[in-house]
Amino acid sequence: MILVTGGAGFIGSNLVNELLKNKLPTVVCDFNTKIDKNYFEDINNILRFVEPIDLRNFICENKISVIFHLGAISSTTFSDANQIWYNNIFTSKEIWDLCCKNKIRLIYASSAATYGNGDKGYIDNQNLAYLKSLKPLNIYAWSKNEVDKRNLFAKNILNVSPPQWISLKFFNVYGPNESHKENMISIVLKTFQQIKKNETTLLFKSYNNQYEDGEQKRDFIYVKDCIKVLMWFLEKDDISGIFNVGTGQARTFNDLVYNVYKNMKKNINLKYIDMPKEIKNQYQYHTKADLRKLTKTGYDKNFYTLENGIEDYINNYLNKKNYEIS
Repeated sequence: MILVTGGAGFIGSNLVNELLKNKLPTVVCDFNTKIDKNYFEDINNILRFVEPIDLRNFICENKISVIFHLGAISSTTFSDANQIWYNNIFTSKEIWDLCCKNKIRLIYASSAATYGNGDKGYIDNQNLAYLKSLKPLNIYAWSKNEVDKRNLFAKNILNVSPPQWISLKFFNVYGPNESHKENMISIVLKTFQQIKKNETTLLFKSYNNQYEDGEQKRDFIYVKDCIKVLMWFLEKDDISGIFNVGTGQARTFNDLVYNVYKNMKKNINLKYIDMPKEIKNQYQYHTKADLRKLTKTGYDKNFYTLENGIEDYINNYLNKKNYEIS
């Protein structure tokens, strides 16, 4: 049995759909109020939905082979440190400990936000001193780095870990099943919605002299590629560690917006706006995944280009009747 926490969320629901396609017995842990049945291609074959409050008992009372821990408060602007601590750190620690005790494989979501402004590079280094040197720019990113540090300490110093543990540092993910993320949806979906409403597309101005407006760069990765990586590690139970999940390519927000307009056959209507004060000091101007470590494990699947990913997302999902338009 496979358990997916956050299984009704963005990456989680896409993973559940892939697990079910492969006829793997799957349980989803998420809040009932957050479950959108439209996210699932075969909801009737999900073995069970478990509320987060019942998660510990469910793990202890059932035979689970793998836990994909994807549930968390993922908003980079969320400011309640107590909730972040409980949801992102305490719960992750509890799941790690239960996996150790019950010999359950653990694959969990970290984030490229842990790298802060990138002055230490974007290298998925498993050195504890390196993780301690990172300076995340917001509470969410800090929480993800704390989990990685705690787990690496348990593994390297205390010699306590699940039979397999994988931390995946996801870069900027976009794709189907993200509409519930509200103000944290991808710029792809946000631009699509603005075009549908005949509104101007808005991007933040740059406050870094090295980057023109809209030329800020991110490693944008299509969610289908994230699922391929997750499924690949599911097959490789002899590998553990921290790994980047990006394309290895940094592309500009202008590139992204241009490709959305191109696929919708519309003339570009774009305006650069002031960045809110609360995120000016938390803003990453450039991210690019170093994939050498992932490649060394044998992962050799091709990633969607930004052009191909946006084309698939718009034509096969967003342009479907009433899909994710709010």
